[in-house]
Amino acid sequence: MLEGTAEDLATWHRNHSPEPLDLKGADLSGRDLRGRNFTRALLDGADLSGANLDEAVFSEAKLRRANLAGASMKKSTLYRANCSGADLTDVDLRGATLYRCVLRDATITGANFKAASLFKVAWPEGVDVPSRG
Repeated sequence: MLEGTAEDLATWHRNHSPEPLDLKGADLSGRDLRGRNFTRALLDGADLSGANLDEAVFSEAKLRRANLAGASMKKSTLYRANCSGADLTDVDLRGATLYRCVLRDATITGANFKAASLFKVAWPEGVDVPSRG
């Protein structure tokens, strides 16, 4: 299903709603997954390092302890996504929208939040909230 187009994944969502897409622990590193809809997907412990996730939608997705290091997530949507304990080292989130996104215990070193829309984000404890500059 991830081999197909973004529309193929959207069709899967329509046909299997409300069943969540279960990709827990999956190795999706380096994959081109731009524009995919991961709404309510279970991506706990998944390896998405270096993946192209530009304009992807992660509404209510579970990304706990996921490896997103070096991923491109430009203009992606993280609405109520749970990224606690995830590795977001050097992730490019330029222009992304994070609303009620949980980043507790996440590593965000080097993440680029430039021009991102940040609303009610639960930041890692002791981390300075990145500027939106």
